[in-house]
Formats: sequence, C-alpha cells, structure tokens
Amino acid sequence: MNEATPAGLPTASDAAGSRHVVVVYTDAGGGHRATAEALRDILCATGGYRVTLVNAYQEVLSDLDLFARFTSRTVEATYNDLILRRGRTGLFCLGFYAGAVLNVALLGNRGRQAFADLWERLEPDLVVSVLPVINHLIADSLAGYRKGGVPFAVLMTDWAELNRHVWFPKGDRYYAIAGTDVCHDQLVRKRHPADRLFPMSGLLTRPVFLEAKPADIPAARRALGLDPDLPVVCMLYGGYGSWRMLEMAEALRDSPPRAQVVFLCGRNDALASAVAAARLPFPTVVKGFTREVHRYMAVADVFVGKTGPLSVSEALAFGLPLLIDRANVLPQEHAVLKWIKRNGAGDVFSTPKQFAETLASLLSGSAHHRDNTSDMPLRNSAARQIPEIIAEILRRGPAGAAPALRRATAEEPSFPMAYPSAGERPNG
Repeated sequence: MNEATPAGLPTASDAAGSRHVVVVYTDAGGGHRATAEALRDILCATGGYRVTLVNAYQEVLSDLDLFARFTSRTVEATYNDLILRRGRTGLFCLGFYAGAVLNVALLGNRGRQAFADLWERLEPDLVVSVLPVINHLIADSLAGYRKGGVPFAVLMTDWAELNRHVWFPKGDRYYAIAGTDVCHDQLVRKRHPADRLFPMSGLLTRPVFLEAKPADIPAARRALGLDPDLPVVCMLYGGYGSWRMLEMAEALRDSPPRAQVVFLCGRNDALASAVAAARLPFPTVVKGFTREVHRYMAVADVFVGKTGPLSVSEALAFGLPLLIDRANVLPQEHAVLKWIKRNGAGDVFSTPKQFAETLASLLSGSAHHRDNTSDMPLRNSAARQIPEIIAEILRRGPAGAAPALRRATAEEPSFPMAYPSAGERPNG
C-alpha cells in the first residue's frame, strides 16, 4: 500500500482532520507509479491530506490475473518484460491489450467486490485513478460505498485516449482531469459534462521538473560527476529501460560523439550492467533507477528516448530538443510522436545508423539551442494546479451538477508543452 506506511493500512483515525485520498495505479510501465507518487507528494506537502497508493493488480486483483494463472508472468510483468524491455510491439502488443481487456471483462462482479472491500478497509474521502482499463470497475464499486457519497476522479497519464472508454468509462459518475488539449478535446467530443472536466496545463510531473535550469551549468555537471565543458546527452527509455539503449550505444562506437552520454536505465539492472561493461569510446554515466532524473535533464543538451508521455513532458519542461525512437512506438503513444513532428520539438529515428547521424546534427546545434531556451518560461503548472482541483472535487462531492472550474488563463495556458517556436495544438 502506501510506501509511507509499510506496517499496514492507515485507518480513519490517522492524521485527524486531513482528507484521505486513495490513488489507484499500476506498475505496467513507469508513468503510472511516477504520477501517483507525484500526486501523493504534492498533496501531502499541503498538510491537508493523507494519501494511500494502491497497486490495483498486485493488491486488489491479484487473484483474478489470468496472465499469472496461465503463464509464467503477471499482467504487469508481461507488459514490462516483453513489450517495454524487449520491444515486442505491433501485433504482440495489440494481442496483449486484447487479452488484458478480456481479463478485465471476465472479472465482472468479483473485481467490483474486491474494490468494494478495499473501500471498506481504507475509508477514502476521494479515489483517484491514474491507470486505464479498469476504471468502470472502480466507478461501479464506489456507487455502493457510503451510498455513492465518495467522489471518483480519473487523471490520465497518456497524451490521448487510444480508444473510447479505455481511460474514461461510459457514464458521467466521475471527474476527468486532462493534461493535454488533445485529451480535453476528446472528452468534449464524448460530451463529458463540462462541470466534471478539469483541464491542467500539462501532464502531472513532480514539482522538481518545474524548477529553472541551474544558473551555473558547469558546476551542476561537476556535482553529477560530469565534464563541465562537454555537451550532455540524456538517454531514458522509461522507468523499465529498453535494450534499444544498448543498440544505440553501440551505434556510436565507430564515430564517437563529442559529448558525454548519460544512460538512465530505470529498473533494468541487466541493461545497466551491459551498458557499463560495453567499454564505449566516449564518456558515459550509467545509472539504474534514480530519483535524480531532473538533475541530469537540467544539465543536458539533448534528450534521447522513446515516446513515453511522461518522460517527453519532463524533457520539454527543461526545453530540451528531443531525439525520439520511433521503432517500437506503442499504440497509445502515436499521439506523442505526431505532436513532436508537427511542433518541431526535435527529430525521430528508426535505425541505429539514423540515430547516430541525427544525434551528430543535433549536437552541432545544441549550444545555439541552449542559448535560445535557457530563459524560456516553464509553462507546465500542473503540479501547482492539482491541489486546487483536488480541493474543488472534494468540495463538490460525488460527480453531479456544479459550476465548471475556470479554464486555464493566459498565464496558465491549457497546453504548455507546445515548443516555443510552434503554436499548433496536438490534434493530429
């Protein structure tokens, strides 16, 4: 459950006077947990909330996981090991999604009851989901808890909804929190009630990603063990890494870049060991899972990675040009790729050779880019907006008729990720 309370579940008597928010997430990919932890940290910092994190598949639905029953992996491990780490996208990925949806369909009342039992144990004042597919089960289970008196909100961590009802279930018994204009427009087209729709000015990231770049970049690099005078390439393929990172590292062997490369391998220890042992002919820093991603991005000149919505958002917060791998784009990530290309936020590549050539081109212009973006205002204020949104949802109670929250103002644009030189919205 909540990592802050390993001894057991918090009870209704804990933190008297605070409101109890339960955040439901999954470890299928790193973005859901990262968003859940960001929400927890932001709300707890206000002093008015206690927050419990719940992994739906490990702590609520583990007995109903057909992947674990009929294969050697859980549903989360299947996604992380075979799709993210090994890059089995395409038909395999679509087949996995179909299996996951079928699994949820077969859960039926057993899944609803499992969540209903959870609410009785945790006694939440608000439930927020940061994962897709099972939100109709959560909504249904809450309808019978306290006579439907506990509000439910869905905070999407993707750039856009892949298919109808993947994130936002049928009906309107919940609040929708949208961090991109394309997500907001999808909800408007679905006629989600305006009074139950809260736009944010970006995907929710930890507040550290909204901080300004260090005033003294060389000193910040030294503190991280980097050469203060050599350009920095920050490579990150999500919280679970990808073996594509080793391929890209090897692609630079014949023509080493005049740069140092930071490989952030996430929870993929085998990958980190392999990259560290590769004896690459250019300076490298290899890290496993770290909470210091923002520090490396803050001193970088180029970001290299996959089309993960959260990591792309984090890199854009620091004004980094993007070099994005399009070889293993997940179905739900095509909206990110399309936005990057339309807004000139960097470049894409498909092969190791293309990567090496494009990186060399970006590095040649990285100093000019830094000179033109170092003073760029940080426009994603989602971390500052979310406490207001959560407070408003709790004030209103269960989803129902209420005046709509104001749209973002000119000082807080509704889609902050637009690159400075472009004004297009990511609508495809």
